[in-house]
Amino acid sequence: MKRPLFTRLTAALLCVLFLCSQLISQSWLASLRLDTTQDQLYSLSDDTKAMLRGMKQPIEMRLYLSREALIEDPVMRGFSQRVADLLSIYASEANSLIKLTEVDPTPFSAREDEAIKAGLTPIPGPRPDDAAAYFGLVLKSPYGRQVVLPVLDPQDEASLEYRLSRAVMKLQETEPVRVSMITSLPWFIAPDPASGAVRPMADLAAILMQETELSLLSPDFQAIPTATDVLIVAQPEPLTDAQQFVLDQFVLKGGKLLLLLDPASTVAQDGGGGLRQGTQALGRLLQTWGFSVQGDVIADRRFALPVQTGLSGRTAIAPQPLIFQVLASGLNQDQAITRSLSQGVHLATPGEVVSLGQTRTSFTPLLTSSTDTMRLEASRALSGASPQDIELDWQSSGQRQVLAAEIRGSWATAFPSGDPANPQASTLKRSQAPGQILVFGDVDLLADSLYIAEGGAVADNARLILNSVDYLAGRDQLLALRSRMPHPRTLVVVEKLRQAAQVRVLEEEQALESRLMLAETRLKEIEAKDAAKGLIASDVTNTELDQVRQDVQEARTRLRAVQEGVRGDVARIKTRLIVITSILIPLLILLAGLLMQVLRRRQQRRLAR
Repeated sequence: MKRPLFTRLTAALLCVLFLCSQLISQSWLASLRLDTTQDQLYSLSDDTKAMLRGMKQPIEMRLYLSREALIEDPVMRGFSQRVADLLSIYASEANSLIKLTEVDPTPFSAREDEAIKAGLTPIPGPRPDDAAAYFGLVLKSPYGRQVVLPVLDPQDEASLEYRLSRAVMKLQETEPVRVSMITSLPWFIAPDPASGAVRPMADLAAILMQETELSLLSPDFQAIPTATDVLIVAQPEPLTDAQQFVLDQFVLKGGKLLLLLDPASTVAQDGGGGLRQGTQALGRLLQTWGFSVQGDVIADRRFALPVQTGLSGRTAIAPQPLIFQVLASGLNQDQAITRSLSQGVHLATPGEVVSLGQTRTSFTPLLTSSTDTMRLEASRALSGASPQDIELDWQSSGQRQVLAAEIRGSWATAFPSGDPANPQASTLKRSQAPGQILVFGDVDLLADSLYIAEGGAVADNARLILNSVDYLAGRDQLLALRSRMPHPRTLVVVEKLRQAAQVRVLEEEQALESRLMLAETRLKEIEAKDAAKGLIASDVTNTELDQVRQDVQEARTRLRAVQEGVRGDVARIKTRLIVITSILIPLLILLAGLLMQVLRRRQQRRLAR
């Protein structure tokens, strides 16, 4: 065969192979993706696969997608394809129990009316005259129950699997998880006087109402609903003997209990209502169950969070040991509740949870402090003690304190004489089933102000409580899925540098305050002597005053130098990280490629010889 003809045939064959490869890749490999994230956030987890394969009831999924309206947006176009592919995987893993239908709700059509009736949120077009688009999901069970995801947002892509799996699990549950709550915290949840329904006052309360069937018991409750799966008791008013007996019998029947008892609730102190101290509200019950929540407050200097504080008429930032973040070293990594809390947990003036050493119970710490801690009286913690005041009196205990724990075991009743309201009634004397109690020595962790900033959650307080409820309710798969939800990753080196700098600034501020106090004391002594002699300000007084002013000026100059040095150090570290990630690493890859090319050519030359 002549070379020109062979070349043309080869070129034609390559073109055909290229076209075939494109067709094959688009039809067979369209959903193939390489997930290089650390936690495999974009791959279907084994827990989801197990949940789908274990489905008992069929589900209909209706994906409302305005493809034509969203095709101009490359982000929405790519994300919509990702959602469609993922739903197809869900359907294939569910052994034909998921029926997937894609609906195009074109403007002014019956399908658009259907989307509106289902509660989907319209997406406005880029131009004012554009028709609204829809991108949402409706899941229905054969028994009339449904779950609606009103709009699917590309910003929530990393949590897409959790939302989908949670919706599927919700429809698979024959009954929702029922949570009853006893609390004196109107800033968290309160009854609506108009409708009589429960009204969430905090972000976490709203999430609990979405995830569970949440009911609020009245302060004079006489019974706990029989269908209660989890009972939450958060900083209650002191319970009567009759109410303590109700809780006693609930636990003896094997009821699951989540306790939040705070020796010094700062949110209540700030006018949010609720009991300032809740550690004594349950009377004799805690001792019967084998633990106590101490009345003193734990301050933690190593985990302290920065707060604004006033110093000599200025606003400064200083670490406050009374408000601190429990990081990975203080989280039980062997426990499903706390294992996935990558952002840590924010606490404010918590109390220590102490085991009383009962042989029939197990005591497992969930949250622990660092070793650089100190105890304070609750009254002092609520008196507005500044970071400077606490630092001056600091005496480190050198020990870790347990701030939350799980207690399991079997108990005898705290009321051996029977029901205080009806002594003749038949009552339980011992546990019918092993009991399970989760106890937290802090209630402020429920408050939005402690863990939610303008950009979203900065700590895993909400996940901690949701994990606790799911754990007590036996929903282990949700625990695993929630751990895969996205979380911001901080620059560890920058954060450590910032914390060290805060300590330096605080030390300078304390030195400045000490010098000011000494100077003011000296001035008062001189003025008192001059006044006693009936003299006006003397040359000595003026000289002393000039010296004080000079000392203050020098101290302020040093403080500004420290603050500027802090900002400079942080900026240099950030610049260095940017250079490493954007320039140095690509350059190293390029050099490695060039080196491989040089070595390959040398090898070819050796072979040619």
